[in-house]
Amino acid sequence: MKEFRLDNEPKIASGFKTPEGYFEDLSEKINKNLPNSEPKVISIFQKRKTWMYGIAAVLAISISVVFYQQFQSTETLDAEFLENYIARNTTVSEYDLLELLEKEDIEKIQIDLEIQDDILEETMIHNTNLEHYLTN
Repeated sequence: MKEFRLDNEPKIASGFKTPEGYFEDLSEKINKNLPNSEPKVISIFQKRKTWMYGIAAVLAISISVVFYQQFQSTETLDAEFLENYIARNTTVSEYDLLELLEKEDIEKIQIDLEIQDDILEETMIHNTNLEHYLTN
């Protein structure tokens, strides 16, 4: 096979030629055709911003509502739960409580049980379940 080299073969001239001085005046011609005012730039993310702000607002509100309900319900449930637990399941007696309290606290708790005779008589006359109170 015969060795073929592009450098040694005669070159074929292309059918396209540029006119003389074409590239010298090209930039001036292009600049003349451009508009003088700057075009308005529209951001790609401009429309997405409103959606992102809306989604962020919905998430913030939903999270705050969940936390508010959780904290609101746990405070009331805890107080009720503790009250019921102490009332039903405690084995602490009155004497144990007196040992834990200081003298000033005990004086604040003491109730004056002086009952007037006329109030006692009136209560006994109008109360029909008197036997229930006397037996228990």
